[in-house]
Amino acid sequence: MSADWNNMLGRVVPHGLANLDDLIPGAGAIGPRGTVLAPTTGAPPSADLWQRPLDGPSYVGIRITEPLAAPYKAAVRLAAMAIERSVEPVILSRVDASGFERFGFRVERLPADEDDAAAAEAELRKFWDLAIVIDGRELERLG
Repeated sequence: MSADWNNMLGRVVPHGLANLDDLIPGAGAIGPRGTVLAPTTGAPPSADLWQRPLDGPSYVGIRITEPLAAPYKAAVRLAAMAIERSVEPVILSRVDASGFERFGFRVERLPADEDDAAAAEAELRKFWDLAIVIDGRELERLG
């Protein structure tokens, strides 16, 4: 298990990917999808995460509503979390390219419509038994 995450850490580089739409004549870009306002929650839900049984990994959702400025920094932190705490991240992306695909993270795509995205996130939360869902913007604050 740890070897998989070490391999992922080996793929993390700060270089971005080339946008293939820019290289293909006549390819159109997808328009903006609008804003998503996620509901605020009460107290930090860390107790939900650490009270899980130790016989397997816990899963944490990472909600991406806009591309991160430096996804490689977040990727390193998430991989370290997976190695140190057996907490595996599942990326819940509302954007076409979250930036985590290139590192090998599990990325679940959510629909553009806000209501459909909320329903899909609730379903994925049950499927993966996500202990908590963290907003991707919080990852950028970690540095």
